Amino acid sequence: MYNHRHNHHHHHRSFLRSLLSISLSIYLPMITIQTASSFTLPAAPPPIPTLLHASKKPSSSSQTSKIQKGQFELQELRAQLQTMKTKSISSRYLSPEKRTELSTYLANLVSQFPSPISPGKIGPYIKGHSWRLAFSTEEATLGDLPAEATVWVRVEEEGDGLDYVLKFSKKVWGLQELVAKCTYMLDTGPVNPGLVTFLYQNIKTNMFGLKNLPVGFFGLLKNRANYIETIWFDGQLWIDRGYNLEGVEYYNVYWMEEENDVDWRK
Repeated sequence: MYNHRHNHHHHHRSFLRSLLSISLSIYLPMITIQTASSFTLPAAPPPIPTLLHASKKPSSSSQTSKIQKGQFELQELRAQLQTMKTKSISSRYLSPEKRTELSTYLANLVSQFPSPISPGKIGPYIKGHSWRLAFSTEEATLGDLPAEATVWVRVEEEGDGLDYVLKFSKKVWGLQELVAKCTYMLDTGPVNPGLVTFLYQNIKTNMFGLKNLPVGFFGLLKNRANYIETIWFDGQLWIDRGYNLEGVEYYNVYWMEEENDVDWRK
């Protein structure tokens, strides 16, 4: 069971790294970037029990104290992520102490405060919105990216389309964003409720003002499964759980946010 979880989240981060490799290879063809070893099709992740489906019901007094504590962490997390957004502070530039503080808030929140919206029922709430990867307790998740890059997930209003996006705040080599066009499925059943499985179909880029210029030589990633394992969701924060190469649990926080600089709903 451990190996399956290990594989599917390692693959997810490899997908992010490979998008970075693509952006570099467009403009730096002399650099060879090794990515092929990570692209093996992972087995379906096993069922992972969460607090949301625990069979024991706590007493009313402990329930009250847990929710009060969870609400404190939620308020702190929201406030600090909002400050980071307002001041344009990237997660990768936080001090170790601040990273630890936010990571502790996250761990307490997901373990003590049930998800306001059940993970298996997030479908209508994620559609038609952009979700920015605002924080990860796994430093390598965002640390591998260049300073100008942020990760976004855009979920189309209709159908099963999802864009996994590397967006560059400063135009790097004329590159505004790199978009992996995907189809996705949401598990609404009892096995892995809230598990979003997405398959890359095509890669497009906004390069030198030429929007959606097809990039045709990245078949390496095509039809490979990647995952967002939803464990907590309230309509603004979308929290995903992963496991690093050592099998240590970590969390990614996606923040619903309008993109003022790009019109992706077409």
